Amino acid sequence: MLEAASKYLFAVVLSIALAMPSFSQASDHQSEIPFEHSSVFGLILVRIVANGKPAVFIVDTASSRTILSARLTDVRWPSATSISTSKGSGFQGAGVLAKATLKVGPITWHEHTVVVMEMAELSRSLGQHIDGLLGIDFFSEFKVVVIDLKNRKLILKP
Repeated sequence: MLEAASKYLFAVVLSIALAMPSFSQASDHQSEIPFEHSSVFGLILVRIVANGKPAVFIVDTASSRTILSARLTDVRWPSATSISTSKGSGFQGAGVLAKATLKVGPITWHEHTVVVMEMAELSRSLGQHIDGLLGIDFFSEFKVVVIDLKNRKLILKP
């Protein structure tokens, strides 16, 4: 009887263990991305790689979509399928939807839909070259997002 009970207990423990989700160390690993703090407008700027090219992006959680400079894509400008931006960060203009790959620190965001826009006017108004806005669509991929102002780093945890 004891042997049958121990076999039953082993089977229950095994079935519970198999039913539990498993997480690799990579899924618990947080990424730390250094940023620059623009003293002119108080912007948080991150250096990334967009479609294989170095770029400077503004961290803009008020923007629902990530916006990428037209110079970093092969998109024909202007396009018949243009869209207009009018909400969020206040940055307005016409753009087109396109796929882009962004490398933000150790994180690679493969072939995501972004808005492609001309960024020259924004760069001029800020007095600094800007290649895009890193929007909430990027940050919503993470469970935890911390902006550590003292140590100037973004902490992203899946």
